[in-house]
Amino acid sequence: MFKSLLIIIAACITLSACSKKSNVTPSGGDLGPLYSTWSTPAFGGVNNNALTFAVSSGTTTATITQVGSSPFGFAVGDQIFTNLKASGTGYTGMGKYTYGSNSQNSGMRAVNITLQNNNTQLTADYPALNSSFPEIIYVYQRVTVLF
Repeated sequence: MFKSLLIIIAACITLSACSKKSNVTPSGGDLGPLYSTWSTPAFGGVNNNALTFAVSSGTTTATITQVGSSPFGFAVGDQIFTNLKASGTGYTGMGKYTYGSNSQNSGMRAVNITLQNNNTQLTADYPALNSSFPEIIYVYQRVTVLF
């Protein structure tokens, strides 16, 4: 019986030592890794059409600070993400989206945000709402870190 107990303890130690640590859950409500300025040079798939936003320390929103000549209904000062929260291996919140003729209508929908490449790349994944509003994924690069 003692031998069986030692084998079980050794197996538990081995399994805990081998657990995956690369996708560490953001601690508590820690949004610290998001506190930066983020940008994409081809917003809406249009080259040289930058969209830049900032997530400032102590906030749960991301505010647009620059938008290119094809804004698709987005404007400087718009909150592109709201209600940001740490969740699993990334973040969740609500993200602005636009639709209709000339992107004249807008709304908010769920967005999942993950960070890659040592927190220098942010992926915003808007899951599909239905066949009229398919999944949308944007990738942004960190421009500056905000404290």
